[in-house]
Amino acid sequence: MKLGFRFTLLAAIIVLMVTSLGAVSAFVLIRNNESSRAITRLQIDQATTDVQNRIERFLEKGPLALTRIQRLVERRILNLDDADRLEVYLIAEMRADRDLTWLSYSDAQAGTFIGVTRRDGMLVLNRSALNVNEGRPQEWEIREDGTRSPLTPRLQASYDPRTAPWFLLGLESLQPRWTDLYKFAEGEWGVSTVLRLRPPGHIGGVATADFHLRVIDEFLSNLRVGRNGRAAVIVPQLAGDPVILGSSSLPSEMRADVIAAAAQLSTADRSSASLDVQAVGQQAGSDSVARSLHMLEPASGRPWFLTVMVPADEIDGPIQRATRDTLVVSAGFLAIQIAIAIWIANAITRPIRNMSEDLRQVGELRLSGTAPTRSFLHEMDTMSMSLAAMKACLRSFSHYVPVELVRAMLDSGQEVEPGGETRVLTVLFTDIADFTKIAEILPPEQLSRELGSYFDVLEGAITEAGGLVDKFMGDGAMAFFNAPALLPEHAACACEAALTVQDRLQMFNANRQSDGMPPFRTRVGLALGPAVVGNIGTSHRLAYTAIGDVVNLSSHLEALNKVYGTSILADGGVWAEAGQGFEWRHLDRIAVAGRTAPVELFELLGRQGHVDPAKLRIRDLHEAALSALIAGDFDTAERGFAAIVNAASNDHAAGVLLAHSVETRRAFSAARPREWSGVHVYTSKKPS
Repeated sequence: MKLGFRFTLLAAIIVLMVTSLGAVSAFVLIRNNESSRAITRLQIDQATTDVQNRIERFLEKGPLALTRIQRLVERRILNLDDADRLEVYLIAEMRADRDLTWLSYSDAQAGTFIGVTRRDGMLVLNRSALNVNEGRPQEWEIREDGTRSPLTPRLQASYDPRTAPWFLLGLESLQPRWTDLYKFAEGEWGVSTVLRLRPPGHIGGVATADFHLRVIDEFLSNLRVGRNGRAAVIVPQLAGDPVILGSSSLPSEMRADVIAAAAQLSTADRSSASLDVQAVGQQAGSDSVARSLHMLEPASGRPWFLTVMVPADEIDGPIQRATRDTLVVSAGFLAIQIAIAIWIANAITRPIRNMSEDLRQVGELRLSGTAPTRSFLHEMDTMSMSLAAMKACLRSFSHYVPVELVRAMLDSGQEVEPGGETRVLTVLFTDIADFTKIAEILPPEQLSRELGSYFDVLEGAITEAGGLVDKFMGDGAMAFFNAPALLPEHAACACEAALTVQDRLQMFNANRQSDGMPPFRTRVGLALGPAVVGNIGTSHRLAYTAIGDVVNLSSHLEALNKVYGTSILADGGVWAEAGQGFEWRHLDRIAVAGRTAPVELFELLGRQGHVDPAKLRIRDLHEAALSALIAGDFDTAERGFAAIVNAASNDHAAGVLLAHSVETRRAFSAARPREWSGVHVYTSKKPS
C-alpha cells in the first residue's frame, strides 16, 4: 500500500504540474508583455531626456552669449558708446560660436543697430543709424584676415529697431528671455533671445542672440536616437498650423506620427487657456513607433514640444524573441526536471536551503566565510564545497572589479555582453604631481604600499560621492559619474569628490611626512559631455568603461593643471551644471588640438563659504583681466594680470596669462585686432 500510494502521489504531482504549465506560460507571457512595455517607457524616457539636454545645450548658447556681454558691460570693460569696440567683440563671439545666426545690440535712445550675422558661408556686419544714410542699413563682409568688403544690404528701407516687438520685450528683460517665432528683417523665420543692457548712468539698449529656424531644423535632422530613432520639435502657433522642426528627414511612418501629434497639440492649444501635455499623451505612437512628448519651457514665448520617436522593434523586439525561446526550452526540460526533482527532493532539502541562502548572498556580493554545508550525497557535498571555493575566489576577484558595478549587472538579470549606450557623464582624471621623483626615492615594495594607501583615499572619496572608479593607470586614475546608475546631479557630485580627495590628502600627507615620506599632491581634471558607456572589449574579455571626446578632454584638463599651477580644472559644462555650492575662477578660454569649439576653462576653488576672501578677490581680478584679453584689450589685460602677479607671486596661472597677453599683443599690432578670436590656442594634445 505504501508503495502504491507513493506512485499515486507522484503521478498526481506530475499531472498537476503539467496541467499548470499552460497557465504558467500564459502568466509569463502576460507579465513579460507588461515588463516589455515598462522597459519601452523607461528607454524612450531616457532617450528623450538625453535629446532634450542636447537641444537645451544647443539653444542655451544664446543666453550664455548675452550673459557674457552683460557681464562685460556691467564691469565697464565693454562701452556701449564705443561702436567700433562693440563690433569687434560681436565679431569675436560669432567666430567663437558658429551655431548663432545673429548677435546684435540696439541703442534705446538713438535707435542705432550693430549686428553680426552668417549668410551664405560668410560673416556679415550690419549697421544702421537714423542720422546716417537716411536710416538705411549698411553691410560689410568680414573676411578671415579682418578686412571688410562692402555689400548691398537686403533691407533698403529705413530701419529703426525700437519699433520691433522683440525690442519692446527686451526692454523689460533683466535676464535673457526668448521671443515667439517671427520673421526676421531679411525674410527668414527665427527666434531670438533678448536682454536689456543698462550700465550705470546710461539708458542702454537691447542685445539679441538669434537662431534661424533652418539652423535648428538642420541640428534636429542630424540627431539620431539609438540606431534609427529620431527627434523633432513642434511649435504651436496662435494662428495657422504648428511649425515642425526636424521633420524633413523623418521616415514616412514617423512623419505621419509627428504630424498627428502636432494636430492634437494645435487642437488642445486653441481649446484651452493652459495647454496640458497629458491631454495629448506623453507616451503614444503607432504599433511600429514608440513616441514620447515633452514640453520645453523657454524663458518666455510660447512653449515648444519635443517628440522623440524610436522604432518599437528596436526596443522590445529582442525581449519578445528571448521570451518565446525561453518558454519553448522550458517546456522541453520540464518533464525531465519534474521526475528528477521529486525523486531527490527529500534527500537534498536541507543542503539546498542552506546553499540557496548562500547563493542569495553571493548574488548580492555578500561573501561570508562560513563553513560549507556537508551532505551525505556525493554530488551535493561537491556542490557545497565548490560554492565555498567560489566564494573564496569571488572575495579575491572583488578586489579587481568594482563591487557596485557587479551588483548592478547581477540585479539586471541579463548576461553581460559587449555593447554600450550614449549617456551624459562627468569624467574625472587624476594624477600625482612629481611622481617620477617620488618613485626614484622609494624602494619598489614601499612605493607599491604607499600608492595603494593613496588609491584607497581616492577611491573612497569618489565612491562616497556616487562615482565609479574605472581604472588605475600607473599613478593616475579615471572615474565617471552618472553610470551605471543614473545620478541627476553628477557634475556637483564629481566636484564634491575632487574637493574631498584634496581634503583627505592633507591628513594623509601629514601622517606620511611625520615618517619622512614625500607628500602626494593630486591634480584633477573634470569634463562633462556625452560618452559611450558600457561593456567594451571582446567576446572573451570585457571592461565596463566610457569612451568619447569627453574622456580625452578630462585627461587633457588634468594635464593642464601643470601648465597653470592649479589643482582642479573643469570645463564649462561642469561649471554650468554643478550648481551654486562651489566657488570657481574662470581661468581661460582655450582651443586645443582635436577640438573645433573653444573650451571655457574653470578652476574649482572650493565649496561656497569656505574659500579665503583674499583668494576670491584675486579671482575677481583674474576674471576681469581675462574678459579684457578675450575682448582684445591687451593693455588692460596685461595690467590686470601683472597686478595679480605682484599681489600673489605664487599664482602661477596669472603669470601664464600675463605672458600670453604680452605675446598676443605683439602678434596683433593693431589697436583693435579684428582677427583676434579671444581663444588661447594650444597646438599639441598635451602641454609640455
